Amino acid sequence: MAQQQERGCLPCTNCFVTVPQDKYYAVESFGKFSHMLKPGLSFAGPDCCGCCVNFRSVTSRVDQLVVSVHTKTKDNVFVTCKVAVQQSVLPDKAVDAMYKLSDVHAQIDSYVADVVRSSVPHMTLDDAFEKKDDVSVAVQQKLTEEMGHYGFQIHKALVTELVPNAEVVQSMNEINKQKRLR
Repeated sequence: MAQQQERGCLPCTNCFVTVPQDKYYAVESFGKFSHMLKPGLSFAGPDCCGCCVNFRSVTSRVDQLVVSVHTKTKDNVFVTCKVAVQQSVLPDKAVDAMYKLSDVHAQIDSYVADVVRSSVPHMTLDDAFEKKDDVSVAVQQKLTEEMGHYGFQIHKALVTELVPNAEVVQSMNEINKQKRLR
């Protein structure tokens, strides 16, 4: 979801630009935000050698970020929780999405880690597996509330994996093996 610098469609000038259907373009005149452009061919304003008018873009597509959080459960088992967050830019807040945050993914990482580390430690390992949906809902609610201020819509936050420490997995497998042998 990184923003990009864009160039006009004519060499040595940024007067005209073709805006793709899947992007939002912001026009900057001498470094100051001027206006947003719609998809298609647009006239951005007079420009001399590409120094008066510049463009920034951000995609309108849904982007997925997978966040990995290491935490401890109530029964002192260390787990790695992977959360997939699907987000996109709100069309009416594209300016906020471009200019309010410098690193969207780092901000989402922080919010996801905060929610996971505040909810999973109150659960046992078995509860954590059973209540993955509760953690997903808590993450989605927090992200929807917080990232809306920055021009982002959260479509879904899913706990895709909950992996205990390798030693714990081996111990659990050994216990199950012993039960089957009886």
